[in-house]
Amino acid sequence: MKRYLGTLVLIGALVGLAGCGDDPDDRADVRADDPANTPPSETEQPADLEVVDIVSGVAAGGDVAETATIIESEAVLGRYLDQFRSPTLVDELMAVVETADPVEGRVIGLAVIEVSCNEPPSAHVTQVGGRFFVTAGKVVNPHPECYAPVTSVAVLDLPAR
Repeated sequence: MKRYLGTLVLIGALVGLAGCGDDPDDRADVRADDPANTPPSETEQPADLEVVDIVSGVAAGGDVAETATIIESEAVLGRYLDQFRSPTLVDELMAVVETADPVEGRVIGLAVIEVSCNEPPSAHVTQVGGRFFVTAGKVVNPHPECYAPVTSVAVLDLPAR
C-alpha cells in the first residue's frame, strides 16, 4: 500500500509540474532595461521613428546592439563601419546613409539587429528616455540550413536629441 501511495504522490507532483508553463513575467532573466518590459507610461512612442532600410551582408561580422548608434559625423560613421569585415556591406551602408540625408532636426542611426542565418523582414524602434531601442522583426520561415551568418543592419531616421 505504501508503495502505491508513494507512486501516486510522485505522479501527482509530476502532473502538477507539467501544468506549469513558462510565464515570461515569472522568469528571472527578464531584463528591467528592456523596452518590452517598460510600462507604457515610460515608453515614448513618437510617430517619427522610421526604419529607412535594412542592409544585410553574408559573413560580415559585427555585434548585435540593443540601441542605435547615432551617426553625428563622418568620424562616427567610420568607427561604426570598422566593425564589419565585408567591404560590400560597408559600401551598401554608406550608400544608404548618404541617400537618407535627414532634414533639419533629424539624424541617422545604425544598429546591427541580427547576426544569424536569416534576414529579418522588418525592425521596430522604440524610444525610452534618450535612447533608441531597435529590435528585429520575427522571421516567419527560417532557413533550415545555415552556410554563413548574415549580418543585418537597420538604418534609421530619428529625431535629434
